[in-house]
Amino acid sequence: MKFSLRTQAVIGIGLIEVGMLVVLLYSVFHFIDKSTRDEVERRAQSIARVFAETAADDVLSLDLASLQSFVDEVAKTPGTSFARVVDYEGRLLAEAGNPEHLTRHFRRSLDEEELPSLFMANATIVKAGLYYGEIEIGLDLRAQKQSIQSLQRNSLGIAAVEVLMAALFSIGAGYYLVRRLTRMSRILERINAGEAYETINDRGSDEVGELALQIDLVNQRNYWEKSRYNERIRNLEELNRILQRKLAEKRDF
Repeated sequence: MKFSLRTQAVIGIGLIEVGMLVVLLYSVFHFIDKSTRDEVERRAQSIARVFAETAADDVLSLDLASLQSFVDEVAKTPGTSFARVVDYEGRLLAEAGNPEHLTRHFRRSLDEEELPSLFMANATIVKAGLYYGEIEIGLDLRAQKQSIQSLQRNSLGIAAVEVLMAALFSIGAGYYLVRRLTRMSRILERINAGEAYETINDRGSDEVGELALQIDLVNQRNYWEKSRYNERIRNLEELNRILQRKLAEKRDF
């Protein structure tokens, strides 16, 4: 299948643009996901460790009222979905937060590859080297994930607009270039067919304009040589007529 120069330019520029955007968007999205996950993990572990250190004495003394008051405050922290305290045997001591999330089975989100909407983290309660229980917390990441998805959609939209603009530019540039080359080709065809001499007279300052100038110079020289050749032919024909006339006059004598 034969493609025009304009089609080749559009396809080539489009493939390069799409390829570079895919690499760029993948790098940006990967960076956003990784930085968000690192920040969430750091925040979750920090809250869990502080919670565990603060609640250790209340767990040892089984001050359930203080533990409940403490988990209530932790659960009210912006972005925190729930907080829970269990003893060394896994028995519930206190919990507060989103009732739906509290019914879910606890699973460390650090072990998951994809960032979940509910990020769970825990920290152990240790005193004098002895294990007394665990702190379990959950962070609600639905707002963050929606923001990331919105950012990704906007980035894809911007990328699509950029590809469209690049395609329109390449189409316009290709049309302009092909139009100039087509005019040059038609003029050369008329000149080769022996029609009247015509200059291309391309005013472009690029390589195509330089090529058109060189073709005009060649055509001017060819036209000049052809004019001189035709003039010599006419002179020879005139000289031949004169000789023929003189020969005819001599025969008459």
